[in-house]
Order: sequence, then C-alpha cells, then structure tokens
Amino acid sequence: MRVSLKDACQLLEKGDIVALPTETVYGLASKLTNPSSIEKIYQAKGRPSQNPLIIHVANINSILSFLKQPINIEIFEEFWPGPLTIVLPIIEELVPSIARANLPTAAFRIPSHPLALKIIEEVGPIVMPSANLSGKPSATHPNHVEVDFGSSFPVLDGGSCTYGLESTILIYNDCKWQMIRKGAYPSEAFKKSIGYIPEFVVNDSSKPLCPGQLFRHYAPNTNLILSKSFPPQALILGFYENIYPKESQVWYLGSLNKPEQIAENLYAFLRKLDEKNISVAYFDTNFAVNGLMDTVLERITKAASKV
Repeated sequence: MRVSLKDACQLLEKGDIVALPTETVYGLASKLTNPSSIEKIYQAKGRPSQNPLIIHVANINSILSFLKQPINIEIFEEFWPGPLTIVLPIIEELVPSIARANLPTAAFRIPSHPLALKIIEEVGPIVMPSANLSGKPSATHPNHVEVDFGSSFPVLDGGSCTYGLESTILIYNDCKWQMIRKGAYPSEAFKKSIGYIPEFVVNDSSKPLCPGQLFRHYAPNTNLILSKSFPPQALILGFYENIYPKESQVWYLGSLNKPEQIAENLYAFLRKLDEKNISVAYFDTNFAVNGLMDTVLERITKAASKV
C-alpha cells in the first residue's frame, strides 16, 4: 500500500513500521525511541534479535549526541549524507537495547535520499534495516517490499534505489577504523579522509556487530552457482563484455566498465530468479575483483548455494 510522506510520519509517530526509500535499499523504519515498534521490525522480517539495527539520523551533530567519548567523525563529512555507516561506543541509556542487540555500540548513518531525510527531520532518529524477509535479497523497489510483506504493507514510494547495495560499515576499534561490511563505498574511498585503507575484518563470533554478517544472506530460493564456465543451455547472470555459450540464456546485469550499473541491478535480478521460478542459475565470476565489484562478489557469494 503506497502512502504519502505525511501518512508515513503519522504511522511512525503512533508506533507502526513503514517501508521507506533510501539511496541504498528500501528499509523498514521505526522510531528509535519506541522499543515495541522496533520489536515489530524483527517480527516482520523474521530477523534474529542478536542482529543489531542501523540508526538513521539527519546530521553529524545527532550522531555526536549519542557517543560515550569524543571521536573525530567529521573526517567523514564528504561521505554524508550517503551510504556510510559507522559503529561507535555509545551512552547505552540513549539507545534501546533491542536496537543495538544489547551491545555497548550502535551503528549510525545519514541517508541521502530526500524522502528519508525529510522523515527523520519530522519524527527524529529512526532505526531501519533492509525491507526484506531476513536472509533474502534486499528490496530496491517498492514492488519488492510488497512481494515480501504483502500489498497492504505501508510503503513510501521513492522509485528505484540509486546504489542498489547496502551501506559500507566501518567500526572504530583500538583507535583505528576497520571495515566490517563491504558496501556502496569501496575501501579505497576512505584513504584520503582517514590516511589509510581500512582493513576488512571478518567477525568470527556468533554475535554480529552489524547487519549483513550472517553468512547465508541476500539469497534467492534459486540454486545459484558461482562459476567461470557454464554448461549448455544454462541461465547465466552475466555482463556485456563476456562471451557465453550460444545455447545459454543470459540475463545481463550491465557493463563491467560501469560497476555501479551492476550493483544497482543485482538484487532486482536475484528477485527475478524467484519470480520466474528458476530452479538453477549461474553467476559469472569472470571479472576483476576490485572497487565496487569486490562488494558485488561478496554479496553474491553470500547469496550462492554453491561457490
């Protein structure tokens, strides 16, 4: 059910959850200050309660107001508003434990989508994971939200998402920044602002520090196989530059020279596999793994049934 911006604000104020557009993917929103509303997000998604949520705010000063100790986050001004999330130690009383999975840290982001920002300006900080059933491909269009949650679920229609991939997540740990989720900003993008390329750290505990750390994630029902070679008559998710068997059926994600196009299309194509009831599909991994394509490979590896 498509709702207006005014309706979305009213629903949030009375404790309901609403699907909102961002520049990355659609999110399921609740006011930060309403724990019972936040619980509705976990229930709707079927999301494990130990998986923390991202707090979306309007500006840097809002983030600073939650912090346990002063940290120079102004170095990230060039990335905000935009697809960057940072995880920091917080004053725990200011963030409901359900939003941070009882961790002493919380994740913060300033979205750039004008509708999301307007909502935050009207109702205050919101928590917002991706608007999809837990473990399934993220929603990058309002239709995707309705497929997962039904046509009566309230959605603020902001069209298709620009990036199509979730935000990059950095954590401040032992006086240095580390990457704990690859995303729309590649790691090398941060070298100028922090003086080094943040190391990507895999969380090997059973308790996620941020969204997206559970292994099977972003996954369609289709048996998805990552491969550099393909049997005859295979259905392949591929790229314009690469050559495929004549008998195969190829769904082109875009050009390898335009990785942002591939990222934007990725989840929509994974969802299309299920929409068409495809039993087996191949994902072409014949590409250089750098920049945004590193994130694409990470997402598709988590989505695959066979690597």
